[in-house]
Amino acid sequence: MNQIKSKTKIIVSSGDVNGIGLEVFLKGISTFLETSDSEVSLCINPNVLKKYAELCDFNIKSDNNLNFKIIDTGFECKINLGKQTKESGMTAKKSIEMATGLLLDGEYDAIVTLPISKKAVQMAGWQFPGHTEYFASLFTSLLLGNHYNMILTHKNMRVIPLTIHEPIKNIPNLITQELIINKIKSFNNSLFIDFAIKKPKIAVLGLNPHAGENGSIGIEEINIINPAIKMLQNAGIDASGTFPSDGFFGFGEYKKYDGIVSMYHDQGLIPLKLLSNGAGVNITSGLPIIRTSPDHGTGFAIAGKGQANADSFVESMRVAEQIFLNRKI
Repeated sequence: MNQIKSKTKIIVSSGDVNGIGLEVFLKGISTFLETSDSEVSLCINPNVLKKYAELCDFNIKSDNNLNFKIIDTGFECKINLGKQTKESGMTAKKSIEMATGLLLDGEYDAIVTLPISKKAVQMAGWQFPGHTEYFASLFTSLLLGNHYNMILTHKNMRVIPLTIHEPIKNIPNLITQELIINKIKSFNNSLFIDFAIKKPKIAVLGLNPHAGENGSIGIEEINIINPAIKMLQNAGIDASGTFPSDGFFGFGEYKKYDGIVSMYHDQGLIPLKLLSNGAGVNITSGLPIIRTSPDHGTGFAIAGKGQANADSFVESMRVAEQIFLNRKI
């Protein structure tokens, strides 16, 4: 992403305060603002932030020495680094909901969500598998045909999993021509609008090893995926495939495409995370709002140890800013 000066207003949700989310925020915010004029707000109770800073040796003595604004959620909790608790889940839930409300009211241009523990937020009464499904649920009336995607990106590599947080055993029955067509049309639109790519080239991976090898290892490619690709091509979308995923990533074929469609979560996300080396970004696309997130979890195992890498957070902020600028064109 180009580092362009912007007056974008970005609100950041706190994520799970027992993890590394606040660490990457506090480590990375100054780096981001060195190349940006954006206004940044963190949605969290100020006492919780100060407690976290004290535990992790960050210098936050008063609001006056901060380069971001604090939006008080009004909910204070204990910090138990590395633990999944109902309290930390409630803190994350309150922050997400308040930040989203301010975004929808037009007070902010984009939201960046710090990592949550799905178990902790569900203990606090949050009924969504993840952020992606939560934001999609807010716009159900606009999502006829399931027109949203989770895009994982790093530099010029952009991947969507056709199915997201689903058990592997369910994947074959979930893959339909309708789903493929709707998801790829939405992806193509996002590449054009959010990433300013005039004629996106999209690669589609096969479900089975060797992309089914002409039906000898599986028939989903022949019966479902390839016909859907043909329909997309007839509709004017530059989609190609199906590609065997091992060779596609192993021999650098991914470099020829603007977007990649994997059939399930790990098929596309493992290669991206390996190649991004901790600097990937998660985007919820196809919605009227802009939402990005660091492409990593809560990092409970290293919480409070000062070991977290802030690169993914910084890139999440830059991508949110760039998408806002691209949508204004």
